Formats: sequence, structure tokens, C-alpha cells
Amino acid sequence: MIRLNQEQISFIKENFENWEELLNSADINDILEAVQRIMIYKGFDANYDLNDFGREAQRVYDSIYYNN
Repeated sequence: MIRLNQEQISFIKENFENWEELLNSADINDILEAVQRIMIYKGFDANYDLNDFGREAQRVYDSIYYNN
């Protein structure tokens, strides 16, 4: 079972249409890959620096990775 806290669950619900599928997945890589994809898509500014969304996504990614 994948361990997620409320912040991580909220981030997933707010940013993914398939959030139920992600939260019910038994494979941690499904969630990590989804967070990584959205971070690449929305998480950088024009200079390729992380924007606020990118920093939040990176924080969620790291905490999911380290807690599982």
C-alpha cells in the first residue's frame, strides 16, 4: 500500500482527472510518473527555473518518494 498524507492526496485530486485511478494504484511509480509529467508541463517558467507550482510538485514528489 502506498502511504500518502493529506497534502499529497489534495495535490493529486486538484491536478489530475484520473486521481481515483492514481490513488488506488498499487504501484508507486504510477503516481511519481504522473507528478513528474505535470511538473515538466506546468512547473517551469520561461527561463526553465521552477515556478511556484513546480516547487510544490517537486515537494510532493520528494515526500511521496521518501515515504514509500
